[in-house]
Amino acid sequence: MTVVKRIATTLVELCREWKFPEAQAVLFHDAAVNIEPDGRITTGLAAIMAKERSFLDSIRERHLLEISDPIVADDYFAMQLLMDVTIENIGRRTRNELCIYQVQDNKIIREQFFY
Repeated sequence: MTVVKRIATTLVELCREWKFPEAQAVLFHDAAVNIEPDGRITTGLAAIMAKERSFLDSIRERHLLEISDPIVADDYFAMQLLMDVTIENIGRRTRNELCIYQVQDNKIIREQFFY
């Protein structure tokens, strides 16, 4: 198994268990970049983890989480994430997104979401 395939498989396994911050702490590079569809860019592992923690803390109820097996090509991999959650002060939301990751120096250096 290649390093990228191992990282991709580990990320999917942890995320399927709702262990998003744990996955980031283990798999992401300190200089990682997160890009959202609206153009927001978050730089650095600490900032990415804080953003994720804030989102997870806003979830009041989990209805569904489905994550596809990863597709790997060279230093990149992708997965589909389907999430249905109730968010505080917003209500129930379903998000179907494509998540693209780039691996560099045996860590995820970039993630970009499309939804």
